[in-house]
Amino acid sequence: MSHRKQKQHVVGVDLGGTKILSAVFNGNLRVLSREKKNTRPELGLDGVMERVAECVNEALASAAVPHTAIAAIGVGVPGMVDQERGVVRIAPNLDWHNLPLVKLLERRLRMPAALINDVQAGTLAVKHQGAGRKLQNFVCMFIGTGIGGGVVLNGELYRGSGGMSGEIGHMVVVPEDGPKCGCGNRGCLESVASRGAIVRRVVTAIEKGRKSVVWDLCDGDMTRVRSRILAEAYREGDKLVCKIIDDACNYIGIGAANLINVLNPQAAILGGGLMEALGDKVLPRVRKSAMAHVIAASPERVKIMDSGLGDDAGIIGAALAARAMVEARRQR
Repeated sequence: MSHRKQKQHVVGVDLGGTKILSAVFNGNLRVLSREKKNTRPELGLDGVMERVAECVNEALASAAVPHTAIAAIGVGVPGMVDQERGVVRIAPNLDWHNLPLVKLLERRLRMPAALINDVQAGTLAVKHQGAGRKLQNFVCMFIGTGIGGGVVLNGELYRGSGGMSGEIGHMVVVPEDGPKCGCGNRGCLESVASRGAIVRRVVTAIEKGRKSVVWDLCDGDMTRVRSRILAEAYREGDKLVCKIIDDACNYIGIGAANLINVLNPQAAILGGGLMEALGDKVLPRVRKSAMAHVIAASPERVKIMDSGLGDDAGIIGAALAARAMVEARRQR
């Protein structure tokens, strides 16, 4: 077997503030194995890096693929990144600032590494393997612990002049007295419609005495509330959870409408953990809210759809970034 043949595999890692998801891909970019761990940012940089390495090594072992067969690893990170230098400029959920992540990963895992913003990675995945495959112009909205997005214009991922395009979670949708966002502003979309915002509202209401099946579903440990528990409560018709998630859907629709009115895309495509858990239930509500605010709204004007990739968008996009780096180096 030739050296080139051996190096067809890549690893994709979606590194979030809550979880680490890693997967091994073959030469056709098909998943051979995947592993997941809690991120545990409270462990500090060394602790998180160790958990990333463990997650990658476990995925490789599960796929029975040796380290020597990996051409590169791609990592998507929630924050501002300098792809060329391999540096995370700022990742608030991880408390990272000007971190040379690529160097750290290459030293620990002994394989070439590529860095990409997590939602730009997800948008790449939607473009190559998801609902955006046949589209030239679309926007993505990823609803998870936070809210991020990506923009594809004329078939290319638009990164912006400083690589920061797609920070849709920080468009202001509650201009007066909105809740404070992690970015420091008030009334951002992320502060009212992300999973984190939904959980905060649910927990606060329960602590004030509101009844909800969430309490039983998490055995009274509110730190365990995740998309799965919210989805189960929503499907059971829990009044508190339904009201809060429906409010979030309304804001997500307003955010989508703003993007549609400004960019005139073919589609607004939604993904992320919350959509994977509840897409069939909440997408119609998001669509109704968006169309109430879109100029000359109609299904022909714009489509609002699910990404079709669930929670795999991040790892697929990270793998695509790794493969692009390998191909670029081979052409030098």
